Amino acid sequence: MLLVSCGNTKEVLIPVQPVPIPAQLIADCPQPDIPENVDWGDMPQLLVDAMNSIAKCNLDKKAIREIEVKRLAQ
Repeated sequence: MLLVSCGNTKEVLIPVQPVPIPAQLIADCPQPDIPENVDWGDMPQLLVDAMNSIAKCNLDKKAIREIEVKRLAQ
């Protein structure tokens, strides 16, 4: 008889606000500066700078994907 009063509870769903993506993850990726007078000796360093920039951008995009996976799992 005491449990009858608990039968009227209604389930109320409260919407969850999505986690905002940090600004540093969606910022533009920096491009290496290319000097006006470039010779072939400068090319290896320019290539290294470009590859580092691409690698950093890929890490940012990976972090965004991880945030989205967590968001969908909730």
